[in-house]
Amino acid sequence: KMPGSRLALLCLTACCVPQRAGAFASIFALRTPLLPTLAGRTHVQLAMSRQQAAPGSPAIVILPGFGNAAVDYTNPFGAGFETSISYALQQRGFDVTVMPLERSQWFNVLWGLFTLSFWLGTVTPYEPSYGWYVQTARDTITAAAAKERGVIVIGHSAGGWLGRAALGNGADFDADIRAFVSLGAPHSAPPVGIPGVMDMTRGALTWTDEKLPGVFLAGKGVQYVTVASDLIAGNGAADRGTPNKAAYDSYRLVCGAGDVPGDGVVPLQSAHLDGATQITMQCYHSIRPPRIDDSDPRAKWYGRFDDPSP
Repeated sequence: KMPGSRLALLCLTACCVPQRAGAFASIFALRTPLLPTLAGRTHVQLAMSRQQAAPGSPAIVILPGFGNAAVDYTNPFGAGFETSISYALQQRGFDVTVMPLERSQWFNVLWGLFTLSFWLGTVTPYEPSYGWYVQTARDTITAAAAKERGVIVIGHSAGGWLGRAALGNGADFDADIRAFVSLGAPHSAPPVGIPGVMDMTRGALTWTDEKLPGVFLAGKGVQYVTVASDLIAGNGAADRGTPNKAAYDSYRLVCGAGDVPGDGVVPLQSAHLDGATQITMQCYHSIRPPRIDDSDPRAKWYGRFDDPSP
């Protein structure tokens, strides 16, 4: 487990060293071997020495989360490029592209209202509700892959499960995908039969997890890393407006249980994929809002980097 004040993406790259190409050197040395848990999952501990990406390393494509726009990953809250996750990665020598996305484009999800599958709860990620996102993601990945050095796909929040849908069965589009990484992504829909709880994607997340389960493309050489957090424990008895109460309400909608740990929005149990290299941190789900104190749990998110060590 690692503190959230370190950049999660720099941790995960240590786990993404391609087995079939030596161009992408490890960013951090592994302190211990990969440790299988009783659940059959894999966790890793990393030494935090700062190093540059090797020449010819794969390009990185960032897929934004629900309600986010591309600018949130390049100039969050207008605070400047140097405060962004893209800047932190570029400082280490990575070529970073954020999928072009305006916040208003999320209204495209409403096109699903005009489909029968929406009302039946059997939506797939390739229908009007989410197909526009999937196609844009594929176009962005393909363009980055044209540089002939491979691509690491990073999906934040909903960009994680939508990224899995975009990669599809590995034959849907031509791109050399080296690794898939998710940051606080809800990878599974809640169980059925819980009052007031349902798949909020109207079936698209359920379809993705059933048809493209776990590390679906591992056999094609794609490495998987899931990054999650256990910073905030949901508590239904907490005062309204507190992080623990908000987390409880959010977790219950995502996994059916609110009294579990997570990143304040997505519960830990929903954010890891079986078979993936799993990194559990202590950080918040979303990009840090302006004018909040460093002691606020929202001050640390997956893309924060504040380690000035050489």
